[in-house]
Amino acid sequence: MKLITRNLFGNLGILKGPRYLFATLVALLPFLSVGAQDYPRTDENGNVIYYKIFSADPLYEGMCLQDDSRTSTQYHFGLANHTADNTYQEWMLVPGNTEGTYQLRNRATWRYIATSGSWQEAFFSINYSAKASSNNEILFTPLGDGQITMTYLNGTTTNYLLVGDTDKGPEIFEKKNHKNTSRAWIIYPSSSIPNDITIAESSQISIQAIDRHIVVTGTSHYDVYDIQGRRVDSESELLPGVYVVEAAGTVKNVLIK
Repeated sequence: MKLITRNLFGNLGILKGPRYLFATLVALLPFLSVGAQDYPRTDENGNVIYYKIFSADPLYEGMCLQDDSRTSTQYHFGLANHTADNTYQEWMLVPGNTEGTYQLRNRATWRYIATSGSWQEAFFSINYSAKASSNNEILFTPLGDGQITMTYLNGTTTNYLLVGDTDKGPEIFEKKNHKNTSRAWIIYPSSSIPNDITIAESSQISIQAIDRHIVVTGTSHYDVYDIQGRRVDSESELLPGVYVVEAAGTVKNVLIK
């Protein structure tokens, strides 16, 4: 699934094979508030609270928002099966300047979901930002039953963040009845995921050094650091030395000769 935005008469998107995050554009409507929901940035001890953002659409049950920006240049964010301890699925919700707004920063990449994007065929794919900006504040509007929409304004236009299936193409957008649709989301603290949400089985992770490259199988999300702890380009040819590879909870030292 992909994360996207869309025009009222245009298209939406999140991923099916993968489903992606998109934006959808609709004429400006007054927001209907069901009472603000609070997502604290820290707990009572000052520790950062990270959240997982699940699709409320029954078609995508057990799938949550994931940062794919390091592995996909076309669609930076998507839905993936919920996996415990996957930091690419964990988000810091940074309160914005307006009540009910937040900036979404990923725990693994430290990248923010931006309120800008580009057209990828029929879908408006959301960009990422390396820095915090008030331009990227997203409004959380409660729908009831723990569900919300995530929207932002572009001039006088309201953009909904939603999931789109690029295999099926755009869906028809409805101005009302957002609950249980691709525009609805449910947010839980990462440490308090309900037991009835399925946790995906962890794949067998393999980490190897081949021809001065790090080759990882079993996950598309991994980071490579040199012996000084500096992140290096995981896809480049590496200089001889020892590197630390973190892949889906697995950490391994790899010698490049």
